[in-house]
Amino acid sequence: MSANESKRRIRYALYLKGWSFEKGNPKKLKADALKKEPSEYQKEMEGNIFCPVCFTNLNRVPKDKDHFSNGREAYFGHLPAYKEVDCDLRSEKPEGKRYNSYEEAQKAIDDENLVIVNSFITEKPELPEEPAGEYDETPVEDVAGPISNTPISCHNGESFKLPSKITTVAGICRKFDENLYKYFFFSNQKHAIRLLDLLHNVKDISEEDDSPKLYYGKIVTTTHLGEHKRPDNIRMTYLENNQNGVQDFCLKLKDRHQKSHGITDNSVGRILVAYGTVSENGTGLCFKDLGWGEFALLPKKYENLLP
Repeated sequence: MSANESKRRIRYALYLKGWSFEKGNPKKLKADALKKEPSEYQKEMEGNIFCPVCFTNLNRVPKDKDHFSNGREAYFGHLPAYKEVDCDLRSEKPEGKRYNSYEEAQKAIDDENLVIVNSFITEKPELPEEPAGEYDETPVEDVAGPISNTPISCHNGESFKLPSKITTVAGICRKFDENLYKYFFFSNQKHAIRLLDLLHNVKDISEEDDSPKLYYGKIVTTTHLGEHKRPDNIRMTYLENNQNGVQDFCLKLKDRHQKSHGITDNSVGRILVAYGTVSENGTGLCFKDLGWGEFALLPKKYENLLP
């Protein structure tokens, strides 16, 4: 596995002094460990940092410097001693997850390792007013959805009837570090895929796509159109895109909808996460007609975890 592959897929290690892969309980590791990015590594952590998926020991490469001589950032990698332990973070292009039985899939849901998403909320829910926190400009609601016939079986043609969620992108963003390595299944997928591998960078999008996907992009400008700045005027929020032939890429929605998600003139530099299709917009591309639960700002503290 190349350094670039490791850096891209192991975004943080679990640090817990004294824990052991051979003798320790993974539930305790997940509950008690600190999440450390490669830039936060210190020498005393050696032997006590673990993979967030397979829980084997990791090391940082290079161990004593934050960068290689060519300027590339340090990364976390698996130790050769555990090469027989299966872990899809070793792979640049994992195939996704299928389950041998209904019981195995249900256990993954119960253990919060698998999320079945039936749909996203389209209208703003009526919730009590609460004080705003670091990110909570809007209320977040993730509710139980219908039983879903989910084709994630290892056996061709077999599906499992599993409980789903009607959820929000804001709910995914709110605990982004925990969600990053969970498997998610959306209705247009053939198998469950880790959130890490579902995220598409708007910067790399060059054409329309009518199949809904999960995207993220950095806000470069945002403009409330109209002379009198009315709430129902369109706000054009432009995202970073460097593809030839694409003049710009924007989120095109009413100002009041964007403002309810914390997007204002002061949002330049923030990361937008959105679930939807990509449409033409003049000589550019855009997200438009997104529902209330289909976009959100990523909390700043998680921006370094993006692939």
